[in-house]
Amino acid sequence: MTHEHRTFHNPPPARPVDVRAALDREDITGALDAMVGCALYGDGDWRESQELYLALLDHDDRQVQALSATCLGHLARVYGRLDEGRVVVALRKARLRPHIRGTATNALEDIEEFLHPRRARWRGRLWRLVRPWAWL
Repeated sequence: MTHEHRTFHNPPPARPVDVRAALDREDITGALDAMVGCALYGDGDWRESQELYLALLDHDDRQVQALSATCLGHLARVYGRLDEGRVVVALRKARLRPHIRGTATNALEDIEEFLHPRRARWRGRLWRLVRPWAWL
């Protein structure tokens, strides 16, 4: 077993067509970079990106599935809107798979935080009140 050191880099801007092209070439690393680049620096068409990530929640590669959930959370932050009903249902369904449970949960929290900040603040306050270990 070998260990590979990875370094962080910001992916370049991308579009949904770049993600699809990388997936068609079976270039998973390129597709992952393009997915993040599309979510963070997209061309402004959040709906097209949203549809891409919703479809990729069921991709064969587990890394693509998990990152698509993360990217849905990024879209909520960057654009401040989503087709929330569809996205939330898809992410809740995705949470049933153990390998994507954490990223889907984080994406749902991001969506609440960036689309409903007041509700998220109140939920955080309530959570701090009811956690008995926080009183220590």
